[in-house]
Amino acid sequence: MIRPEVLTMSIRSIFTPRRIPPIGVEFSEDGLRLAQVASPGSDVIRQVAFVPFGPDGSVDVTELRKVLRGFRGRQAAIAPPRGDLTIRPARLPRLENQELREAARWEAAGLLELEADDVVAEPLVVSNGVDSDGLAEMLIVAGSVTTIESRLEPLLQAGLHPIGVEPAFVGAGRAFTMRSRRSDEQGRIRVVVDVADTESWIVVTRGDSIVFAKRSDVGGSMFDAELGAALGIDDSMARRTRRESDRRGLEPEVLAEVKTAVRRAAGPLGDEAGMAVRYVTVAARLGRPECLHLCGEAGGSPGLVETLSAAVPGIPVEQDELVVSRLAEACGPDATPLAWATAYGLSLRPVVDAGRQAA
Repeated sequence: MIRPEVLTMSIRSIFTPRRIPPIGVEFSEDGLRLAQVASPGSDVIRQVAFVPFGPDGSVDVTELRKVLRGFRGRQAAIAPPRGDLTIRPARLPRLENQELREAARWEAAGLLELEADDVVAEPLVVSNGVDSDGLAEMLIVAGSVTTIESRLEPLLQAGLHPIGVEPAFVGAGRAFTMRSRRSDEQGRIRVVVDVADTESWIVVTRGDSIVFAKRSDVGGSMFDAELGAALGIDDSMARRTRRESDRRGLEPEVLAEVKTAVRRAAGPLGDEAGMAVRYVTVAARLGRPECLHLCGEAGGSPGLVETLSAAVPGIPVEQDELVVSRLAEACGPDATPLAWATAYGLSLRPVVDAGRQAA
């Protein structure tokens, strides 16, 4: 049975960590992405590795064991496949940690229509206070114990020891908040848009805490379908063409088609990002975001910056040079650095000593 404390979503980093940082493990669309920083508190990536899934989508335990020889320790922070976790907004009373977790579990059981015994849930508090009814706004992250345990099984067989299971968007958000741990930066607000193959997540952070998160159906596969239709090629060829734009120059005519396809498909994502900014600025009154960062497998797609810039006027859509440089240094010239942001953020997860609990 998976322990409730394994599913923990805090991105705070206020604890005294162990000497060896965890290995960040992301279940991406094509395989496992693993990353580990050099030491607790460091932003330098010591090691990365990719373990492709088998034809049936399974994890090759033998190959994973070989890859792990290049990493230190075996503690791991894990983001399971995006479809394994359900995120729902809720309003719950502010209770003690264990009581709140139990309330979230029962709330999630009703939402997922599962038996409560097969649900693991973690509440992510996104409001500073409570309303007139004494309730706080939260995101409940939940999943089936059976499903999550089946994902963890090959990792356990390979020797990994999970210290936490988190949604991919939490790892992505943490990657861009590592410099917001100082007290003088706790008020800084950023938007992180994590664009994966089948979906995107819009995450708003204040300091090193998540204050808003929303899923979008827009992903790289929609860009590819749009590009394929425009060029008369299949989606797999369109995907290769789009990805190549990150690594080498395309013919101007082809690049223009890629940009047009991405802009057309990404329109709804831009609208949702604009709504997120308005919610944080006007409804929640937290302040206006200073910048927007893109990451994820499709986060570097041509035309995406222009689409989001038009959707959030006055907020620069820019790269975090430190994060991008760290990812590029670790992943090499043939990789897509932004695709590794989640694994990187997972590796930055704080590890607490026994008897201490993450907030």
